[in-house]
Amino acid sequence: MKPHQRYSLIIERQRNFHWGDQYTPSVLAQVSEAPRGSRVSRLVSSKLGRNLHALSSPERLFIQLALHHPRLFDLHEQKMLSPVPTVHPLYGHPLTRGKFLPPVVGTLEIAESIGFEHFAICVTDEDGARNWHPFPYQGDLLLYLTSTDGVPYAINWTIKSTQEDFAERRRSKLKTRPQLKKDRDHAELRFRLEEEYYERIGIRTVQLSPELISPVARGNLDLLWAVHGRELTLDPLLLADYSSDISEAVRVGDPVAEVAIRYGARWGHRDQFLTRIYHDIWYRNLLVNLLRPLQIDHPLLSQGGDLIVEYASLFVGPQP
Repeated sequence: MKPHQRYSLIIERQRNFHWGDQYTPSVLAQVSEAPRGSRVSRLVSSKLGRNLHALSSPERLFIQLALHHPRLFDLHEQKMLSPVPTVHPLYGHPLTRGKFLPPVVGTLEIAESIGFEHFAICVTDEDGARNWHPFPYQGDLLLYLTSTDGVPYAINWTIKSTQEDFAERRRSKLKTRPQLKKDRDHAELRFRLEEEYYERIGIRTVQLSPELISPVARGNLDLLWAVHGRELTLDPLLLADYSSDISEAVRVGDPVAEVAIRYGARWGHRDQFLTRIYHDIWYRNLLVNLLRPLQIDHPLLSQGGDLIVEYASLFVGPQP
């Protein structure tokens, strides 16, 4: 896709978003739009009621972790960083009604203040004239959560394949010393641009890569995600009794698969009873240790391994 086409798409999708609209990311998870070599995927979220667009495997992992958080109420992937002043990302949300939210100053002003050369593009305007416009940068994941006392806040997650990738642009390429310095300086200033863009309005930015998450936790999130959206058609009262029994099985150290087999033998639909186990774990109705392999034919530990507790620092909002 040519730069001017990409520019037009980003502006069209992001410029007029209002809370209550269905969010559209600035870049979609499709080959024609994603960066070359990206491993794109779409995640159908039952919580948000829409597809989420991941442009890499690390983004997919952290989308899953974010959606597992019980106090997450929305998530905007590939969020445009506005070059010009605009409203706070939470502006207009019902949870912020009556609250003062500082406006965004825009990346142009921040770039000038930190000595970063803002990328610009020549675009044909509606009147036919060709003019230079600042090309909008994008973040990775902007999470919207509520604190334990119900106060809404946002946190910005910026994501790379490794932590080292944050220190240097195009790290895998062979470079001369001048080019190496240029790419390291660019990476530092580009991060500072995004960090300050959000910091000025009280939003914290966190640098993330998969190595920060336990490999076992990654596998468990993938497993739970694959099952979490499957529909259950059995009677809700029957499923409630079943959930109580699998909770008791975990407490006494019995494999929960045995409970599913027993219910399946009596009521049929064994697959739905198996699915209910994963639903209860994903929606945190059944807390088990997700730092251990999730093998339902073995006893599941109920102590420790709560991913929201283990990785609580990733979700910390602005400090007073």
